[in-house]
Amino acid sequence: MIKETDVCIVGAGPAGMVLALLLAQKGVRVLVLESQKDFEREYRGEVLMPRFTQAMKKVGLFDTVMQEPHLKLQSLEMYFKDWRVIAIQFAQVCPDIPYAIWMPQPILLNALYKKAKSYPSFELIFGAAVRELTRNGDKITGVAAQTHTEKLEVRAKITVGADGRFSMVRKSGDFKLRYEKYDFDIIWFTVTSPKEFDNTVRAFFSPRHNYLILPKYPDAIQCGLIAPKGGFTTMRNKGLEAMRQELLSAHSVIHPFARALNDFHPFSVLQARIEMVDEWARNGCLLIGDAAHCCSPAGAIGVAVAVETAVAAAEVIGEAIERRDHSAAALSKVQERREKEVIEIHKIQNGVTNVLASKIPGLQYVMIGLLFIMDRLGLFVRLQRRLMVGGAHC
Repeated sequence: MIKETDVCIVGAGPAGMVLALLLAQKGVRVLVLESQKDFEREYRGEVLMPRFTQAMKKVGLFDTVMQEPHLKLQSLEMYFKDWRVIAIQFAQVCPDIPYAIWMPQPILLNALYKKAKSYPSFELIFGAAVRELTRNGDKITGVAAQTHTEKLEVRAKITVGADGRFSMVRKSGDFKLRYEKYDFDIIWFTVTSPKEFDNTVRAFFSPRHNYLILPKYPDAIQCGLIAPKGGFTTMRNKGLEAMRQELLSAHSVIHPFARALNDFHPFSVLQARIEMVDEWARNGCLLIGDAAHCCSPAGAIGVAVAVETAVAAAEVIGEAIERRDHSAAALSKVQERREKEVIEIHKIQNGVTNVLASKIPGLQYVMIGLLFIMDRLGLFVRLQRRLMVGGAHC
């Protein structure tokens, strides 16, 4: 099967779907290829910080998103053992958007899909796994893919890789990383939420392991155990009882889950990677989102940063299609607009990573003391504003 389109987007995650929707609104023919059969699967990036809400307001999609089921998170707390080091309200970070949102990605993606389908220039094919890019000389002309029933060739003026941190488009296009950092993993699992548990994001620091505990829509809690790179394999090798004892040493909300644990299936591992591709554009091809600039879980801003790049890409690609200029020079304007802020975010996340993954004795105590002082001086709120809100006024 052969299809022709203006823009082929590989990957129907938040960045790919936002880009596709915005292009379809402009009348640009856009085809999205998604390797999975639907949106109904487990995701990790489901917290949407104020910068995501700002982006949705900017492009007129705020009402589309907010009418869907979600949970509003009101505050953030950080603990060292039993001592509450920091407690802030999201209203202190961004008075205009005094909350973060927990929205399951299937709900978010289906909302964007439903709206995108109302435009005749939009099409999405599920179960289409991209195998490689196609070329004509130095220009990328589309992709070769495989559906459940047949081979598919897509011929496109512009091909966009929105297929995540392990991007096939990035690999096939021989895009090079400028830098990368990977020092720790987050071992995620979900527990039942007690009735008295409020909508507060909590981080717990301890001499053993650090934990994250986040309210999860509709009535659960997502927990993350921060471990050294490859640490989950070590924990599995120690056996189920050792994992149970580890969890029983953590917050009491985890204890019922730990006592009922029968195997390791409830756990999934997220590699806390920071990556920056050196050049995001080729002739006829562009990378966005995690394919171009993967963020670590620090600050829970990965989805928002990816979507902000998608918004910039919609403007640049729309102009490129109108001018019939699909060159790397034209498409690299996305990187020109977004790179500086992404690098700044990476630097902040690197600093957080150095604390979370440090093996230097006593450093954690020093950093906890520093966080306490920063909070009292108002510097911690300013740091969170830079991560959660970005350069926009709030």
